[in-house]
Amino acid sequence: MNGPDLLNLLRSGDIDPLHTHLSDLQAQFEAGTLHERDLLRAFQPFQTSDLTLSDGFQKWTETHPGTYAPHVALAGWFLGRGWEARGGHTSNRVSDQGWRSLDHFLTQTDGCARHAATLTDNPLAAWNVIGLASNTRGCQLSLHDVQTQQYPDWFTRGVADNPGSFALRRVMLLHLRAEWGGSEEHMLTFVRQQQDAGQLGQTDMQRLWAEFHSHVAHHAQHFAQDHALAVERARIAAELHPLEAEQLLIALTGANASPSERLDALRRYLAAAQQENSVPSGNFGWAVLKAEDWIKPELPRITALLARAAQDGDADSAVLLGHMQLLHPAWGTQSARAVLEIARDQGHTAAAETLAYLSEHTSAPVEQRREDILKAADLFSGEMSWHVYQQFPDFQRQFNLEPRQRFKYLHRAADGGENDARFELARQLRAGRVEVGEDGVLRPVDTAPIQGSLDYAKHLLERAASTDHKGAAKMLRGARDQDWQAATARRLKLTGEQTTKKSGGFWQDWWKWMLAVAVIRLIAALLGYH
Repeated sequence: MNGPDLLNLLRSGDIDPLHTHLSDLQAQFEAGTLHERDLLRAFQPFQTSDLTLSDGFQKWTETHPGTYAPHVALAGWFLGRGWEARGGHTSNRVSDQGWRSLDHFLTQTDGCARHAATLTDNPLAAWNVIGLASNTRGCQLSLHDVQTQQYPDWFTRGVADNPGSFALRRVMLLHLRAEWGGSEEHMLTFVRQQQDAGQLGQTDMQRLWAEFHSHVAHHAQHFAQDHALAVERARIAAELHPLEAEQLLIALTGANASPSERLDALRRYLAAAQQENSVPSGNFGWAVLKAEDWIKPELPRITALLARAAQDGDADSAVLLGHMQLLHPAWGTQSARAVLEIARDQGHTAAAETLAYLSEHTSAPVEQRREDILKAADLFSGEMSWHVYQQFPDFQRQFNLEPRQRFKYLHRAADGGENDARFELARQLRAGRVEVGEDGVLRPVDTAPIQGSLDYAKHLLERAASTDHKGAAKMLRGARDQDWQAATARRLKLTGEQTTKKSGGFWQDWWKWMLAVAVIRLIAALLGYH
């Protein structure tokens, strides 16, 4: 059974064949008749944010308590939920809601996977999930730790049981990346240790070197802005392993290389991706969207790759199909609405946002546009929640919303990272117009601001200012120390609600929003088989 088959069994509550299949694979692996690659590929599809699996997991763990397979799969699902909540932005742009949810789900992931590790003789899949969760929190190892091989238990215990494991070494290499708190020297030291130990076969060792150079190339391009180094290392990676031609395409795009060079790298990647049944990364999407008409001969293969991945449950591929339709309508790519609706219904926020943009772009009926916006807002999209707040009377009439729900969407927009909403909520908190209760609900009031409101307002302004919101920066500069103390603060006088609504609708912000595509998606970087 493939990944979609397994998820469909879980979604429908048909637990016994699902449990039997995975338990049999685990038994084969422990007997030495199944390769780790095949075992981990069986468990990898559960690393999804798909909300429709919730009831199935409850039934599975109740039907087969104290068994390994459901707990590993559930740990993977918690991890997928955490990645979804965090989103694909750099850390300074992750919302408050994103950080809270990420921490919650990583805690669930670690607890569930560590329990699973006690339920079988060789819990490789559990150690793998713990390693991915550890990566998401960032590298905690010093260079001295790496040099003296003081590695965390998920690696040492996993490798002790599986001396030839490429998968665990791959996760550790990811852990040591510079952008997550390690360095190139961290990674180089580690790879040399693995080569000296001689426990990996020649092919796996070559691939580990390929991924080392690919990670260096990624950091050089996106963090050091050294495009020459990025291209140099990406070329080495692609020579060592054909699938790394994806990173070469990305590096060449960043260096504004010639169309012929980029097309050659693209073709090399597509051939490798087809052979290995690989899923493209978020930065592959950035490179595709930056392309011009020279890419047209390969569009059928690109869309086939993305459509297959989307149908297999990769929501990011569905989102990229939508972006291609929006940014390059002349390419004539297939409509992405069907796969995006599936991803949205499974709880994928970026898919919901993309559908909202598609509705605006294709001039759908206004009722359809509002429905798509509201569905994205209810998946905690900060941007779409802000839009609901700005145009609340229209949404209230169409969806019979309660008047006080307007404040819910303002709070959700600010909590979800929308800077204009952070600024507006901070103003209203300082003015004593609203306050957040102990239950976390934003309520209208008309009183002097309490200390909690002032603290939260300052936090919102600082977060907005840190990502270049001029209004927030100006308000912070103009505030005095006594303005942040309830005993001395004066109520801010509001001259009218601040809004960025323009006559052209939120489509005018499309280009700003699309810049996020260029940023590394942590989900894409962590998934085990990209």
